[in-house]
Amino acid sequence: MSINRVNITGNLTRDPELRATAGGTQVLSFGVAVNDRRRNAQTGEWEDYPNFIACVLYGNRAGALFHHLTKGLKVSVE
Repeated sequence: MSINRVNITGNLTRDPELRATAGGTQVLSFGVAVNDRRRNAQTGEWEDYPNFIACVLYGNRAGALFHHLTKGLKVSVE
């Protein structure tokens, strides 16, 4: 069995959306933008390239965090 661990740090791309499953479990959906710096081969200058990551949070924390998260906020997801 393998275990992978991911840390995502960036800015929220939109206000989060809160919904619930048929069983009543809260589900929070949000997007995080993370910049990647690469050197442009033609100009030699460093440039930022955004990566957009969709995230989903389930359970009681989804409802609690919904009231604190807004577009543009810096977040870290583990």
